[in-house]
Amino acid sequence: MNRHTLLGLGGWLAAAALTTVASTWAVSLIGVHLTGQVVHPMTLSEVERTLAGAAGSPTFVLPAAPAAPAPQATAREFSYGQGSVVTACETNQAILLSWSPAQGYGVDRVERGPSPVVSVEFTAPGERTTIRVTCPAGAPAVTTHSTGAD
Repeated sequence: MNRHTLLGLGGWLAAAALTTVASTWAVSLIGVHLTGQVVHPMTLSEVERTLAGAAGSPTFVLPAAPAAPAPQATAREFSYGQGSVVTACETNQAILLSWSPAQGYGVDRVERGPSPVVSVEFTAPGERTTIRVTCPAGAPAVTTHSTGAD
């Protein structure tokens, strides 16, 4: 390296260091003027005293329950090698509540309902299985159809 390159590099490093120091100082001044107080980190003993003086106990809120079918609905789970479905019937309308493909399978199409016929397609390389649900007597009835994937 020649002398001019070293001087240029040294000047650049000095300017970067000076800019960093000046920026940090300016931000600390702005923080003091915005809040009217100097913020400093708490020591471990200050944290312990603050926590010891805190009133009450932490609260835990349970998440809302997932939507359930209406009281007159009949829910049922069906499991197959390609995946499983949870379905319900409500006034002779089928509803897919949930579906889960088996390992190695994916979900291609879903028709959730409510509808006279709902379905889900589970796919894997070389295979496509359609699970259809109807409610002929107010209870879920399932048919499956498997074909080679296109």
